[in-house]
Amino acid sequence: MTFAIAPMSAEHIPEAAALYDRWSGHARKGRPAGAPTGEELLGKLLAEQDTEAYFARDSGGRPVGYLAASPLDLDEGTPAALRSHPRSAVVRHGGYALAPGQRDNAALLALYAEAAARLVAQRRPVHYVELPASETAALDWCRLGFGFEEMYGLMAVKPRGRQPRGVDGLSIRRAGPGDLPQIGRMAAESARHQRQSAMFLPQSDAALAALRTRYTGTLSDPRSAAWIAGRGGEEIGMVLLAPAAAGPVTPDACVELAEAYVEPSARGEGVSRILLATAVAWAYDHDYRHIGARWHSASPLASGHWPAVGFRVAAHRLSRVLDPRNAPAQAPLGT
Repeated sequence: MTFAIAPMSAEHIPEAAALYDRWSGHARKGRPAGAPTGEELLGKLLAEQDTEAYFARDSGGRPVGYLAASPLDLDEGTPAALRSHPRSAVVRHGGYALAPGQRDNAALLALYAEAAARLVAQRRPVHYVELPASETAALDWCRLGFGFEEMYGLMAVKPRGRQPRGVDGLSIRRAGPGDLPQIGRMAAESARHQRQSAMFLPQSDAALAALRTRYTGTLSDPRSAAWIAGRGGEEIGMVLLAPAAAGPVTPDACVELAEAYVEPSARGEGVSRILLATAVAWAYDHDYRHIGARWHSASPLASGHWPAVGFRVAAHRLSRVLDPRNAPAQAPLGT
């Protein structure tokens, strides 16, 4: 099939927004309250500097899809580089949509081939795509060589119900600004664990050191909260909540599980469930109605734990890592 592919500009936003609004309705049951419209998302994406964005029409001139890949340029010594490759690109939520009936993946392949050639020419070998939890949408990207990397789950915050059983000798206390060393240490240990199998994420010492002081402001923010679990005079776990802005997959009145950690020697006893129950009770009392959490799909601990305690997957992040031996290639517009 032949497509006419052109660089995407502001004049394409109305047609692209219509594609997105229709596509997102098919990809999931409905967008969360407070989620931005297609026009709002596309306006932000096209305003980002150096975004690779393309719009495709079929041989009859009908719009069939669009794709916008945003560059990621991160300092390797910052916490953001613990999660993403420092020189990469991401197709964010709202960064692509296809017209109904594009089932053979040809339009998406043509759009991605155009963008990928330029991303590789810019020495960006890692590509991410953010998707709502839709098997159909994920399969389209898996056919292009992408794989699941990260899950984003949501849990409804409800009035106190059945509480988890207690753990002998465990105490839970609210953390404050003076607990930054303890919170920072455990956050760094949690990130350091991601160097292991089967995640194998590079976690630089500089970025881990920066993570130790990342939550200085969070611990003094009344919209946030943290707790530390202790036993026998030792701190063995913590949980930290921070407000989350409403977005394409994040509803209004949502708080994010920014950090959670339990010492290896205390795992399997229910410490995490008690910390989470404490956090949920605080969230409800402070008018939050959802908690969001992210975890790596290849984590032997997190991939089973968070769904088991009540988080339902609302979105995925997929990734594709290209062989660094590739020479930059230029794809012609139009396929």
